[in-house]
Amino acid sequence: MKLLETFLCAVERAHGWLAGRLVRLFSVLWRLQSRIPTALRFAVGFTGLALVLLWAAHLVSGGYVAQREWDEAFVRYLENAGHIAGGDRLHWACLAGAALCVVASVFAFIRRRFAFRVMEAAMAAYAALSFLTFVWIMKCGPLLNAADSKAFSTDERNGLWVGVIFWSLMTLPWAGLLLLALVQRSIRVRYGFKSPSAWGEGILNSIRTGGADRRWRSSIYYALTIFFVLLFGPYLVFLWGWEEPYSLPKGGGEQVFQEVVVKKVQKKKKPKKLTVNPWSPYILERMNIDEVVTLQELEQETRDTYVAQQKAVNKGGKGKGTGGWPEGVENSAIRFIRLQYRGGDWDQDMGKGADYNLLIRFHEWTGMKIAKDTESREIMRLKLFPKKKAPPFVFMTGMKGISISDAEAKALREYCQREGGMLFIDNGGGSFDGAVRNMLRKVFPGKSLRDVPNDDPIHQRPYMFPDGAPPFWHHAGYRAMGIRDDDGRLMVYYHPGDVNDAWKDGHSGASPEVADQAYKLGVNVMFYAFNQYYRRHYGDD
Repeated sequence: MKLLETFLCAVERAHGWLAGRLVRLFSVLWRLQSRIPTALRFAVGFTGLALVLLWAAHLVSGGYVAQREWDEAFVRYLENAGHIAGGDRLHWACLAGAALCVVASVFAFIRRRFAFRVMEAAMAAYAALSFLTFVWIMKCGPLLNAADSKAFSTDERNGLWVGVIFWSLMTLPWAGLLLLALVQRSIRVRYGFKSPSAWGEGILNSIRTGGADRRWRSSIYYALTIFFVLLFGPYLVFLWGWEEPYSLPKGGGEQVFQEVVVKKVQKKKKPKKLTVNPWSPYILERMNIDEVVTLQELEQETRDTYVAQQKAVNKGGKGKGTGGWPEGVENSAIRFIRLQYRGGDWDQDMGKGADYNLLIRFHEWTGMKIAKDTESREIMRLKLFPKKKAPPFVFMTGMKGISISDAEAKALREYCQREGGMLFIDNGGGSFDGAVRNMLRKVFPGKSLRDVPNDDPIHQRPYMFPDGAPPFWHHAGYRAMGIRDDDGRLMVYYHPGDVNDAWKDGHSGASPEVADQAYKLGVNVMFYAFNQYYRRHYGDD
């Protein structure tokens, strides 16, 4: 109890200090704005309301749904419920309201009662339309949750609600101050009213002085402060100063794949054609040009030398022995995160239809839950992930240059060496190979790319590649390269052959067998990164 009392006293003192500073700030801002001509203040205020209504019109006409990047099934749910059609009607109403606010910003310079009535009408229209937009967006979550509670959970619905309420409250002070100005006696007299009401001045005096009962008013402010801190504090932390922890799925520590059988494929040898040289006593073998094995055939022969067969077990579910990690988190999802960089096309083939296909295969082969979409992060934001909760790997690809600052190079180095993460880099062609090598020299001075052996664990589990990583399009060579830390762990896995191209819908013309190898290689890299990260922070997997 004593500890709780001490904590509450500290919170109260902090609140008192903050409230005092906010009152002083409000007084300063009020004095500053009083020096600006009244008509100009109203013009700026109503222009701001017009911009808010234009943004609302964009949201309800499909912008909000597009920002969420929901599946087509979710969009159909909203269409069948009539929600999309309602948003289209609200769209035109918001445009009309925005036009009325623009008219009010012009009429603010006319000191007549009819001009003031136009401003009042614009204020009322803004209040009604912003409320209807708020309700429309708030209904999206419950409609999707009611249609499919498994695909769109209650937690996702609540998360949407918090975001909508937060951003709605961000626009409230602007409209509130404009409304407060409209109900001031001096303002109404200025626009020709003879006996205006005076309740606006009463509100201002209450804010400035705390009212007749200052203790009661302070208690109200204190309660509201605690409420909003508890409601929006975590949202603000995630929005500006912290990244959502990357958690591995919880399981019994059993391997997802077992019983790997490797067998050598016997090649059928072509019969040799022997000819007799009439001018020599020896029998010689002569090779015709059409019998020479081409480079592509050699690659295919090498690729087909072994056939690896895996039997998947322990796919998800509850209880001991499930696929996952003992120190993981229940119901966590596997996420695929790209790195953003300057100077090139970091978002080449990003998202659904490419990277996400790999996540889908990972889910099909392991049973583990996956995120609803792929993600991207700026390099410096890697530092904002909680310790032991950073992404075990991040993905980079492109076809052009890479430009990183010294601070970004340091952030990447610390992410790989201290946190235990891994850079999974794929060459999309063009000049990307040279850009990658220059970047890695800056991130890891004194270390260089080395060949990743065929028998490296990253090529063995869960799928076996006895001949190393498949070459695919081999833009910059045939062999996977890597950089290791002092313990031998791969901090960088660089594939020079555009494996990402084979993940895409259509696989860029590659055969289904080649695409299958690309997916399996991607799963191997992810599996290796997860196990190495887990071993570093929690012990053996």
